[in-house]
Amino acid sequence: MVALYIAVIYLTVIFLTGRLLQQKVKAVKSSLSRIPGPWYGPLTTLHLRWLFSTGEIWKLVERSHAKYGPIVRLGPRQVWISDKAALKKILVKNDLPKVAMYAEISRDKFSPGLFGEIRHDPHKRLKRFLSPAFTVAYIDNLETYFKTTVRDLLDKYQSTIAEDPLAATKNGITVDLMDDLHNVALDISMGECSFGKGFGQTNPNTLIEDGVDEKVWKQIPRSIFDGLSKRYQLLRKIGLDIQFDWPAEMITVSHRRRAPDRGGQEARHGDGHDDARHRGPDGRDPAGGIGDDLWHAGVSVPGAGADPAARAKLMESLRPKPFSDQDGSEIVSSKTVRTDPEYEYLEACIKENLRLHPIASEMGRRTGNQWIELMGYNLPPHTVVSASYRDLHRNEKYWPQAERFWPERWLPEEKRDGAPAPDMDAYYPFSGGNHSCIGINFAWAEMRMVAANILSRFDIVEVPGQDIDFRQYITMQFATGHWKVTLKPRVHQ
Repeated sequence: MVALYIAVIYLTVIFLTGRLLQQKVKAVKSSLSRIPGPWYGPLTTLHLRWLFSTGEIWKLVERSHAKYGPIVRLGPRQVWISDKAALKKILVKNDLPKVAMYAEISRDKFSPGLFGEIRHDPHKRLKRFLSPAFTVAYIDNLETYFKTTVRDLLDKYQSTIAEDPLAATKNGITVDLMDDLHNVALDISMGECSFGKGFGQTNPNTLIEDGVDEKVWKQIPRSIFDGLSKRYQLLRKIGLDIQFDWPAEMITVSHRRRAPDRGGQEARHGDGHDDARHRGPDGRDPAGGIGDDLWHAGVSVPGAGADPAARAKLMESLRPKPFSDQDGSEIVSSKTVRTDPEYEYLEACIKENLRLHPIASEMGRRTGNQWIELMGYNLPPHTVVSASYRDLHRNEKYWPQAERFWPERWLPEEKRDGAPAPDMDAYYPFSGGNHSCIGINFAWAEMRMVAANILSRFDIVEVPGQDIDFRQYITMQFATGHWKVTLKPRVHQ
């Protein structure tokens, strides 16, 4: 009997080894073998799995493009591209579907919502259904809710200044700006605009709405982050059907559709778009509240680490504003930034920031069941084709002086001062085609409002000695999750 067990184990090992060798030989002889890349690329995905888990995959991709060119093979069926025409082909013309990872990290792999839906037709239906809630005009109507959170942020800073006005005026106040921006994005998108009330993260002194337990309400952000971390577990990989629902704290308040009283009138979202944000055609939440796309979009404040000349020009273009006002009129809206000539250079700075630091360094697509010709190579079915946005945006072929922060690229021709015009066919800060981020207009509104209102009141100086590095998970982010700066109040005339 023992000999039989040993024989079975021996044969099993021989069989698995043979299958593995067969797969490796097939990968080496694949039509992808003509694509340049490191010698180990056709043999294994272990290095890719490790780098994805640590968030450092973008570093390998960047080095590989520099060494091998705009198309590179880094795995048996994993290809990265940074060629302008090729990206347009896979994103827009052929509209390749997203990789399976999106469905795997959704709370329900069988009903993954807009972010996680990798099937073409269901994704198309969901996006058409949700799109009315993300038009520029509709988001402009959410200005009141954006302003509430921005006001909370300014009040928080003003309270800190009030503790020692002389020292604050002379030396400024030191804050963790990245943490503050995370809280602002949370309170605006998942709080104010989804529930009509922020989570009290931006300013801890914010009052919680009557009738809602304060402890439950303020636990929601932590619960969301805990829930998101569970989605990255690999239990589904080994066949366990794990269902992820929203945290109990969110379910407790998810019935709310009416915002708190503001100025004697009750503001409502209930014109159909609010329901579109929260429920899909089957009555389920299709996109994670207002969408996982928005959740990861975050906000960006240009100027702090920019070219000194560009920084000085930006600050000179923005008139200093007071910290407090009675009617909120001094809170700059997204529409104002978009249309007022005063903010033209700020708009250019944000666009240039998104060129150098797109929301994601790369994003995976797949060839499906069909072969596809790309850059002279034939890619077989089920090939992962990742779009290297960051490398495309830093390619000298499309962006002269690509590493330079040069906002003048985005100004009208007569104001460019020698800067080249932007190549819009080589610009994908929010991806492109039918699978582009549905929350682009919402993210733009956040970036415009936060940047305009902070920079109109503070000069930002980065605290020296910080280790600034990036990690690519779903989106690019600081490795530490923190960024300390000194905010020096600007003098309002």
